[in-house]
Order: sequence, then structure tokens, then C-alpha cells
Amino acid sequence: MLAGVSAAVIALAGGAYAYWSTTGGGSASSTIATDSGVSVAGDPADGLYPGGSVAVTSVITNASSTAAQYVANLHVTISLDSAHAQAGCLASWFTYKSDAEAAGSNSNPHSTAVDTEIGAGATRSVAGHMFMADPNTNQDACKGATANLAYAVNNS
Repeated sequence: MLAGVSAAVIALAGGAYAYWSTTGGGSASSTIATDSGVSVAGDPADGLYPGGSVAVTSVITNASSTAAQYVANLHVTISLDSAHAQAGCLASWFTYKSDAEAAGSNSNPHSTAVDTEIGAGATRSVAGHMFMADPNTNQDACKGATANLAYAVNNS
């Protein structure tokens, strides 16, 4: 009989278990890093004249020290100092085109494909030219003018 009781205790011990049934939920969050953006600076040469062009090197700098930044396009808009613009020097006489563009026309404003990833803390130079049209009209109002290049970059 002792053997039968031992077998029953072992059977109960091996097959018995208990648990709580429950439901629940939860949430978590993580802040995703943002990019540090890029900056663009240019150095157009002096001495532009009607019908001529000057070299412009535009440098795109990745401000992030940890992440690469992708840049699809560089947009360049040329404006003139207000005194010369008010005197009759037209911004439409000035255009830009990157040297990498074999075909197409120069324009103002102008967009050029960069299509590159710029490493953390790195730069990418874009060589180009600024042109001054010769519309067969008096452009004396442009003598001594300052042409300003405004830059923007985007991924579209």
C-alpha cells in the first residue's frame, strides 16, 4: 500500500501546476536623432562683365560630427545689392550653372544635382560659373555691383 500512495503522490506532484491568467499592455518610446544640417558657402571671383563669366566654387559642409548627410540638389539664387538694383541693374542678367552640367542652360534661380552622401564633418565642392548676360542694352547700372549668391540644399 505504501508503494501505491508513493506513486499517487509522485503522479500528483508531476502533474499539478497553478498559474494566473492576465492581460496587459505597455509602451516605450525613443527619441530619434535629428540631422545637424549642412551649410553652403561660395567664393565667386570678381571682375564679371557683360557677356562674361567668373568661376564659383560652392562648398557644402556637413555640420554633423557623427552622421552622414545626403544632399540631392544645390539651388543657387543670385541677387544684387539694393543700390545697384534700384539704379537699374537687373538680377535677371545674372545666371549660374555648375561645371558638371554638360547640357542645359544657365538660369537664375538654378538647381543642380549633387546626389551624394557627405560624411560626418566632411565637405563637397561644386564647381560652377556665374554669367552676366549681354542683352545689347546699357548695363552701366551694374558697374561696381555686388552679386549675392543665396544657397539652399534639399533632397527632392
